[in-house]
Amino acid sequence: MVKQTSAVPIPSATAVLLRDSAAGPEALLLLRNSNLKFAPGAWVFPGGRIDPEDYGPESRLDIQPAARRAASREAFEEAGVKIDAEELLLIDHFVTPAVQPRRFATWFFIADANHCRQVTIDDGEIVDYQWLTMSHALREHDDGNLPMIRPTRVTLQNLRAATSVAEILSSYLTR
Repeated sequence: MVKQTSAVPIPSATAVLLRDSAAGPEALLLLRNSNLKFAPGAWVFPGGRIDPEDYGPESRLDIQPAARRAASREAFEEAGVKIDAEELLLIDHFVTPAVQPRRFATWFFIADANHCRQVTIDDGEIVDYQWLTMSHALREHDDGNLPMIRPTRVTLQNLRAATSVAEILSSYLTR
């Protein structure tokens, strides 16, 4: 029998930053410090909890504006990448299973990061980064070289077939 916990999911947001390359669209993946409580040593997208200052008056009815602001803020804090919160497109929502002691309700957004010329990691929570095509990242994960949490892996799988960032953005604009 699996013990159910009563942990309430923490509202969180993630920015899937994408850029075009000769090999196809690439996503920015960040390596989490191995000393962290959640997803230690995993490769993830920039993201984190929605802080009180991310909320505005509209967030009482719709949490997505706060989630967009959090995803934008986290992209800057963890990777030094500035993304306008209004340009983020919602692509998914994941909730950590009830059996986990720490749970998150995370909104996933995509953004065009072709303007990004430099990534500056915080060297605390994040200790390394890579721009990888979705297929390359998934192959590395399957080979045991790139540990990922399920939402990162699923997101990469969902974006893998696209041939450009514009194609990815367009597919989510029409939904």
